[in-house]
This record gives sequence, structure tokens and C-alpha cells, in this order.
Amino acid sequence: MIRKRHTPALQSTTVLVLFFLLLSYISLENAASILSRKLEEQFAFSFWENERMKDEFARFFGLKRPETGKPLFMPPPILADYAEALVYKDIPYGKKKGQTLDILVPLSLRSGEKLPVFVFVHGGTWIGGSKDEVLYSHFAREVLKAGYLFVSLDYRVYPKVRFSGILGDIRQALLWLLAHVEAYGGQKQFVLCGHSAGAHLVALTTVQHGVLPEEVYRSITQVFLLSGPYDLPAYDETLDIPFKNLIRQVFFDLFEGRNNLRELSPVFQVEHTHISYVLVVGERDEITPREQSEKLLAKLLEKNNTASLFVVPNVGHGGTLFVLNSDFDQEGAFAPIFRALLERKTKNVVVQ
Repeated sequence: MIRKRHTPALQSTTVLVLFFLLLSYISLENAASILSRKLEEQFAFSFWENERMKDEFARFFGLKRPETGKPLFMPPPILADYAEALVYKDIPYGKKKGQTLDILVPLSLRSGEKLPVFVFVHGGTWIGGSKDEVLYSHFAREVLKAGYLFVSLDYRVYPKVRFSGILGDIRQALLWLLAHVEAYGGQKQFVLCGHSAGAHLVALTTVQHGVLPEEVYRSITQVFLLSGPYDLPAYDETLDIPFKNLIRQVFFDLFEGRNNLRELSPVFQVEHTHISYVLVVGERDEITPREQSEKLLAKLLEKNNTASLFVVPNVGHGGTLFVLNSDFDQEGAFAPIFRALLERKTKNVVVQ
């Protein structure tokens, strides 16, 4: 359980803005020049990779390119046409604002047919991100072609809630799906996938028993973890920037106390499970370096779990999402592997 500290909530707007700028790709133009230069220097490859991906997405889907640092959103009609799907938007799985999910059902679904369900959890450093961004929705086409329903969920983020609230939303969304997904043509068989902070959430809820209700946990057969931070104390030490001490205080407040970092790190919570794991990280990811994925892989194998790690060449933090889609993975760096793993629909998959 999370050990809560009864400390005053941090009220510094400046600190929150800097933290948001740092890890959510918000425009650096309005940040202090010294911080902007340092951020661009430390995370240059992944930042500009993100911008290049938005260029490509905007051209491909005929969308207006947002200004540097701003997210690009996917209009539902375009997503429906591209994915060849019925799109059920913003279905509430709870009563709070932000507790919604989308379900994409392939048009090819036959009457009475039930498909396994692919559930995606977006990133955003636990303080931002949206299921509606093109970055998080474009590869739904690949998933549907492999014979799945595609579900993408939103969850409340800091500072509206701290980490226990975020984790509670993930549990609530999965419970809702277990109870209702059959009405949309889904089976009670889930493949979970998360990117960045979403990968941390998916990992933390699946590498150990007891975080998810047992009926949900038993329904999960496979997990894809993309570019995630799995060792939070080590992740805390990766930043070498101005204002680091102030930003770290926000980080500790998000996780409800510095002492919780180890408990909320998947690498320290791994047990033997029935789930198979596929970890993916970019070779040039400076935000969640490959060492994070290598640590989790080692712990999973140590506990006799089925797990594989793929390091995608010349790819940064967001690029691991780009290469899931064969329309954008022109060099075949990972999309064929992703599709093959999905199409097997088995509990234990290993690709050497």
C-alpha cells in the first residue's frame, strides 16, 4: 500500500509549469531561456523526433500542423475511416471528469463474433497526455487488422489527483471493460499496452498480484510495454537540469512521498505471473533510457516469466509508437513483429 505523508500540498504554480514543460512536450518558447536550452540539449533527439512525427502525421491524415510543442489530435471521423472501424467515443467508466474511454470495433466484425480486446494506456508523465492524440491512436488500424477490439482510455492526472487516484482510474476502467465489453463484440480477454507513464502503470498493475481485482488480472494474457520508467529512484536521477530540486519536490508529491518510489517501481515488485511481456524501447531514448527496460526484463526472467525486449534502432522516446504502424514504419523496424505477436493471441509468446 502507498504510505501517505501528511504534508501541505505544493502550491507553486511556477514549479508545476516547469514540470509540465519538462516532460510533456509542451512548447518551450515561454519557459525560462536557460531551462529551455538545457531541456533541448538533454532531450534533443526525442523532442525533435516528436516534431518530425507530427509533420508526418499531419501530411498523411490531412490535418493542420500544430505549433512546435503542441499535441496533434485525431478527429474521430478520420480515425474511423482510416481504421475501418465503428468508433464509440468518450464512454464514461466513472463519474469523474476525465474517466472516459474509446472503443473501436472493426467493420468486419460478424454478427455474434467476439474478439479479444487490446487496451492502450497513454503516457504524459502522469500529468498530461490524451487518448485523442494522433500519437496514441494511429496504430489502432494495425491492432484491428490483427483481430482485436481497440480500447484507449483516459485517466485523471496530477495535480488533480496523486498517484493513488491515477492507479484507481486504471483499475476502474478495466473493471468497467470486464463488465461491459461483450456488448461491443469483445471477449473477456485483454492485451494491455502502455507508453511511457502508461507503460509504468501497466507494468505496476500486472507484474504483481493484488493491484488489480483477481477477475481482471486473470483476463490479461499479454502486455506490451513501450518506453517506460520502471525504476523510479533511478529515473529521478536521470535529470540534470536547472531547478531540479524544485521539480523533484513535485515528483515526490505526485507519488505521495519519496519513500513510495521503490514500492511504486515495477522492477522491485515482480512476481511470477501467467502473463507474457513484450518490452520495447528506442535505441536513442534519453527520457526513459534502455537500462530501465533491461532492468525490468532481468527481473521478469529471474521470476520465470515469459518476456522479450526489443531495442528499436535509431528511435527515441515517442518513436516506439510510430513504428507500431506499418504505414509509418517504412523500414520494418518493428511493425511486422508487433503484428505477428498480436496475431498469435496466445498467453506465452517469445520472439528471440
